[in-house]
Formats: sequence, structure tokens, C-alpha cells
Amino acid sequence: MEHSSDETVQDLLRQATEFERNGHIREAIEAFEKSYQLEKRGWILQHIGNLYSQTGQLEQAIETFQRIVDKIPEFPGGHYGLGLSFYRVARVQEAIGELEKTIELDPGYMTARYWLGIAHFHRGELDEAMRVYHDLLEVAPTFTVAWYHLGVAAAQKGDNDETIRAFQNVLATNPRSFAAHYHVGVAEFRKGNLDTAIDSLKKALLINPNHKKAKDNLRSLEDMRLRFS
Repeated sequence: MEHSSDETVQDLLRQATEFERNGHIREAIEAFEKSYQLEKRGWILQHIGNLYSQTGQLEQAIETFQRIVDKIPEFPGGHYGLGLSFYRVARVQEAIGELEKTIELDPGYMTARYWLGIAHFHRGELDEAMRVYHDLLEVAPTFTVAWYHLGVAAAQKGDNDETIRAFQNVLATNPRSFAAHYHVGVAEFRKGNLDTAIDSLKKALLINPNHKKAKDNLRSLEDMRLRFS
């Protein structure tokens, strides 16, 4: 009895998934490709591109995601995969263009917004990176890693209030974040809040007691407090 096209596609997808599960990536890609030739679903090509990307075959990933963009330009996953692949080979301006296209097609694509912020940060465009993170966090306020990167960008820019706000949001979900306590401590010192800065650096060192810069900063601040007390 002959299989229908739908049954053949499902068989190939099951084979591909099994190959992938067992670490046979080349065979998985071949099976996914065969299923795509029978039923041209964008998500199948996207999965092939993801497999290439996950195994470090970035040029093949770019070729695959470019196929999606060329054949199904309205599919946001193709632009996202292409943008992320461009970023990973340091083609950052092209990455920004593809990530912006992803968001244009699907404003709710939060990971695209996150990586767009990373790309702008990579280029030293701190204001743009912070704008992207603000937009993301307005609709996804529990996206903790975005708060973290917002804090890093704000710290580099010298915006102490924003640094503190961002890293306090990190600490709300991850109270044992060394980086968050440390950056809050530095920002509080820059605002002239010596006691709060010392307290934050002490909390950071409870988490990572061997961090030389944090220890040196804490010692300097404690000496300063003794001199002015």
C-alpha cells in the first residue's frame, strides 16, 4: 500500500527527529531536507538552519536562512535565524537589519528584540541598545537577562540611576547575582552613597569572595569612610 504525501512527510520528520536525538546531525538534516521538498513549510527549513547553527556550521546556516527569506519573506523565523547567524560571524550591521525585519513582521518576537539590543551594544550604540531593551521590558518585564544587559549598557554609559534600577530588577529574581550587586555598588558610590555602595560590594563578595577588583574597591571605600567619619 502506497503512502500518501502527508504520511511520507511525517515518516521523514520522525526519522529526522530520531537522527537528531541520537546526534546524527548530517542524517537529520538530509531527512528534514527531503521532507521540505515534499511539503515546503518554513519551520522545517528553520530547523535545518538551527541545526547548522548549533553545530557551528554558520555559513551553511546563513545559506539556509537566506533560502527562507528568499522563498518566504513574510516568515519572521527566517529573518531571525539569518540575523542571529550574521551576528555570530560578526556581520553586525546585516544582523541588525534582519532582526529589525523580524520585529516588523512579528512585534512580539521577544528574542529578536533581545538580540537586536545585543547587536547595537556590540557596535557601541549604547543609546540604541538601551532603547531596544526598554521597549522589550515594557511588554516583558520579567525578561531578566534583558534587565542585565540594560544594566551593563547603562553602566558603560555612566547612567547610575538606570544601572541601579536595572540590576535591582535582576536581583529581584536572582539575589545571588555577583555582577548585579557589584554594579549596584559601583553606581551607588558614583552617586555619593558610600554606605549603600559598601553594603552592595560586601554582598557581591559573599557570592564571589576571590574577586580582586571587588575586594580592592571595598577596601578603598571602607578606608574612605574611616577618613571622613
